[in-house]
Amino acid sequence: MKLIRPIASRRRFRVAPTSFRDRANRHFRRFWWLHLIIFCAAVLIIALCLVYVAMPKIAQAGVNDSSLMLYDLQFLNPTTDTITITETAGINSPSIYTPTLEPFTVGFWLVTNGTFGPQPFTNIDFPSIHVRHPTSNISIASQILTITDQDQLANYATQVLLQENITSALTGSTKLDEGKLPVITIKYNSTTTYKALNGLQGFNITNLRFNISAGNAQPNLICNAFIPNPSILTVEMGNITLSLSTTQSGIVGNATLKDFTLRPGDNNLPMTAVVDEAAILKSQNASGFVTMHITGVAAVFNSQHIPYYEKALANLKLSLDLNIKDILADSYPGL
Repeated sequence: MKLIRPIASRRRFRVAPTSFRDRANRHFRRFWWLHLIIFCAAVLIIALCLVYVAMPKIAQAGVNDSSLMLYDLQFLNPTTDTITITETAGINSPSIYTPTLEPFTVGFWLVTNGTFGPQPFTNIDFPSIHVRHPTSNISIASQILTITDQDQLANYATQVLLQENITSALTGSTKLDEGKLPVITIKYNSTTTYKALNGLQGFNITNLRFNISAGNAQPNLICNAFIPNPSILTVEMGNITLSLSTTQSGIVGNATLKDFTLRPGDNNLPMTAVVDEAAILKSQNASGFVTMHITGVAAVFNSQHIPYYEKALANLKLSLDLNIKDILADSYPGL
């Protein structure tokens, strides 16, 4: 007898729909390693972009936003081909970063009405600079500079002598180091405006005396020259020769300032002159005054003519009204 097994009844099961959250969880449990790789790669790409693209731009912007302020600028020991510079300055930086700039060379440019000269007139070696917020100091001591453009240096000296303010620029490139970040190359370009000599306004001659006992070609006029210097500049020029003239008689003599160094503030210096007294007396007006015109002629340092200073002095035009009656009375008392 056969046993008849009951046929299992066929049942239909409906799969319950899964939510997006369930599907996402299942996907991440299965492919977590792939998403980790993608995340790490994205972080690495962003970090590399920050380090190699954004940071150099941020660093360059910080350098561009900085400014140079001069505290002391000295031009000493001039020769026809070199000049010695001593400088104290500060870098003002609004950036919160404090990088270190490696030593670098900058070109020293004259800037006239916002326009750079055709080339720098010399180059300066800057030391390593650790930039601090807000101000860092720079010092350069007795650095001998080679003159690369005589005409531009003469133009710079002329503007320093005649103008109220002078503008110059320093340009170069160097390496910037910020902690453990990669060292990058930045460009340095800083333009600075500072006070100049303003045409020696306030120049005066005091304590004039004629020396009747002076020999031939010997100084027969002795006086003191008062020269104000409103700038931070110190300029060593050597022996300065000035031409003296009047409208009535033309050139009446020349004056000499020996070992002339112009320093910031008021300068009182001995000056001697060889003059034609008769020509000066003929130039008096009815009140006994003579208008003396003074022009620079020569600058000699260590027996060398300094051409860039002489070109500047040739543009100097000064006029003084001298009371000849008082000078004669002081020179020859009792006459």
